[in-house]
Amino acid sequence: MAVVTLYMSDRDKSKTFTDKKEADQYDKMLELAENVSTWLENEVEGLTEDQAETIGMLIAENKETLAKAIKGKPEVLLDIQGSEEDDKVTQLAANE
Repeated sequence: MAVVTLYMSDRDKSKTFTDKKEADQYDKMLELAENVSTWLENEVEGLTEDQAETIGMLIAENKETLAKAIKGKPEVLLDIQGSEEDDKVTQLAANE
């Protein structure tokens, strides 16, 4: 019988990983999302907690792309939107 080591996220107990580095990266992403959410709630009047959390997760999950956009390549943000739309489209094969 093989033994598999699992690492649990400190911030999301429902998530487990087989790689410690992945677990640490996930925890860092959740920490960033939480801090961004708190910042947004304090800075944007009328923003609900749920909206702030959603935006915080979006920013945390796409921080590398957002950093590229901020550094002068704003078009990369449109590439994300296009790839997400492609994921929602089911390709149909033409009948020959």
